Amino acid sequence: MVYEFLDGFSLIDDHEGTFSLSFSYVNVSLLHFFLNTHGNLERRSWDYEKEDWEVLLVLKSECDFYGYCGAFGSCNSQNTPICSCLQGFEPKNTKDWNRGNWTSGCVRRTQLQCERVNTGSEGSKMDGFLKLNMMKVPDFADWSQALEADCRQQCLENCSCIAYAYDTDIGCMSWTGSLIDAQKFSSAGVDLYIRLAYSDLVTKPDMKKIVTIAVIIGTVSILVCTYLLWRWIAKHKGKTLTK
Repeated sequence: MVYEFLDGFSLIDDHEGTFSLSFSYVNVSLLHFFLNTHGNLERRSWDYEKEDWEVLLVLKSECDFYGYCGAFGSCNSQNTPICSCLQGFEPKNTKDWNRGNWTSGCVRRTQLQCERVNTGSEGSKMDGFLKLNMMKVPDFADWSQALEADCRQQCLENCSCIAYAYDTDIGCMSWTGSLIDAQKFSSAGVDLYIRLAYSDLVTKPDMKKIVTIAVIIGTVSILVCTYLLWRWIAKHKGKTLTK
């Protein structure tokens, strides 16, 4: 958002669990924000020539609806479908997911190593963090004064910490509950680091690509061999006729 509009917002905390957001922009008196019946937020200004309200901004993407892809889901308006599970997670309800209902979200595919240690199971290789670029961070973050260099270590040492992010204007953010309302941006956003088991961090080979490449190489090899054989036969036929 352009900074002059951003400065018009005020967040009010009554310290009793209620927050309210107000907007006041003195330079444009006939400007307001409107939440329509479809849940879209519109920014409207008065057009004196048309004598009507002009809609300046409408949030049309489904990604703008809160928690549209459920817990541990990521929304990207540039993709089809727009919802996908974060790496290392899979749909909680496959049938609903395939029907385009993503609200049930995703669940972790592999238990974290630190959780296995805490439950008495034998651990394998240590957990790690997967970096996701240009992200809208999930809701319900915990803030701390940790510096960027310490933010990762602070999360790593806490088994309950499942993700962290650092922004110079906000500071160190971490998450201990479900990651809700994450979104992939085409520009801007911050780097989000999610905690995964080692096995989910290792890039697994794409079998489709491997098979496709193998078929292409095999086909080309057969064609080359066939061509060389044809040349050899033609060459020897020529010699036989000459004799």
